[in-house]
Amino acid sequence: MTRFFSRTLALRLLVLVLTTALATGVAEATFRWYVRWTFDAEFPPWTENLVAVPGPQVFAFKPKAAGVFPGGVDANQTFAYRTNWQGLRDRDRFEKKPGEKRVLVMGDSYTWGYAVAEDEAFPQTAERLLKERGYPHIETINGGIPDYNSRQERQLLERLMPIYRPDAVFLAYVVNDAEPSTAMPTPPEETYRHANSWFLAELAEVANRRLFRARVFRSKKDTVDGNYLNGFAEGSLKWRDSKQAIREMRDMCAATGIPFAVLILPAVTESFDDQYTYRPIHEAVASWGREMGVPVFDLLMLFRGENHLSLLVPWDGHPNAEAHRRIAEFLVARILEDPRLVETPPV
Repeated sequence: MTRFFSRTLALRLLVLVLTTALATGVAEATFRWYVRWTFDAEFPPWTENLVAVPGPQVFAFKPKAAGVFPGGVDANQTFAYRTNWQGLRDRDRFEKKPGEKRVLVMGDSYTWGYAVAEDEAFPQTAERLLKERGYPHIETINGGIPDYNSRQERQLLERLMPIYRPDAVFLAYVVNDAEPSTAMPTPPEETYRHANSWFLAELAEVANRRLFRARVFRSKKDTVDGNYLNGFAEGSLKWRDSKQAIREMRDMCAATGIPFAVLILPAVTESFDDQYTYRPIHEAVASWGREMGVPVFDLLMLFRGENHLSLLVPWDGHPNAEAHRRIAEFLVARILEDPRLVETPPV
């Protein structure tokens, strides 16, 4: 009798396990089909000049496009932009001339020059300053794209290197560079890339957000967090991805024998004093740079003690023309320290 009950219990447990596994499998398949079907259903109205790119890059600007973007604080304030043949906010570049040097600056909206004129963005300003100081053979190329994170920048760098053949690469790192982009719908393969089960990852995310209003369950869904510091917490997948992308950018440059360096750009919406919120992010990036043997320059020190309100666009919150000029001055100084870039005699 005992053996009969044992077999019955074992059979019931087996049926329960198989039923649960089947239900979970059906739920997983159904959820994956649903999110793939709906992820691009709602398109932001201002993305007519953006195109979807497969994989981690997610999107890019159309070549030879022009448009108008609104301010982040006051949408009634707008600014115009255009793109070159490569979809960059930069002039068209052709084959390198003998003795010509190129510095490629990768980054996000800070580098791109959101809310300022194209010629006020710090890569363009740096090129102008170099020319004024007798170094017209050094070009600085603006490789920034608004809303890009480190993984997207890494993908774009891989595409741009054989096109521009840079002699040096600078990565302008901003405090939200570990966050997923929001400019276009992100393919679910990217959003759930860390999760074995998309369904369970979403379930955990929904429970945290709606039921507990706190991170009770660890979700492997890549979602935007308004507190950028959370992306750099112990064991964060976001910071892990960002670090890996920076390392791969370094390795791509090393493979072609060119220098790679990182500029950490401070958030101009914060006071540049001891109360600056994102100092742990600056420290994490600087520490990772030391570990990789990559030069890292923290520009928070450049602005320390200054009124941050004098360096931002009031109707947007991005760096203004004066902030870009200061960053450009710093970049020029770093460029001119490298004899490989200045070895051609000034004209």
